[in-house]
Amino acid sequence: MTIEHIAGRATNYDKLHVLEEHAHGASLVYPTLAGGEIVTAGAAWTLGAFKEIIPVNTILYDFDLHWVNIEAASVDEIYELVFYAATTEIGRVRFTVTLTAGNRTLLPPVRIQTGVQPKNTQIQAKIATASGGDTCTISLFYHIY
Repeated sequence: MTIEHIAGRATNYDKLHVLEEHAHGASLVYPTLAGGEIVTAGAAWTLGAFKEIIPVNTILYDFDLHWVNIEAASVDEIYELVFYAATTEIGRVRFTVTLTAGNRTLLPPVRIQTGVQPKNTQIQAKIATASGGDTCTISLFYHIY
């Protein structure tokens, strides 16, 4: 089945996917068998530069993002992470990293639900923080269709 996709507009498949089913393959992670990608914030509450997370032509099936794994964070802070299919926003999450008993505690994976992305789509990210200039290392969990 061929599904036409227009960036920024939900396809009929996206709508059916939400309303009737959530049938997909097993959960996968990117990058796999490697450390995550470092995303850097701009000034306070200003998104930093684009950071490629999944290169174009890497995922060979339609897919969606489900979870963000926070592997490292430079400071205790509120982080807002924005995901893009190339340069079109597809999702946004916010999380807080804090000290617990003197130790930095990272979160379990943070939930995100994007629409179905066409195969071979590049995924990029930008991040902003309250104080600015902070970094966060992430990897993504996704499903293929």
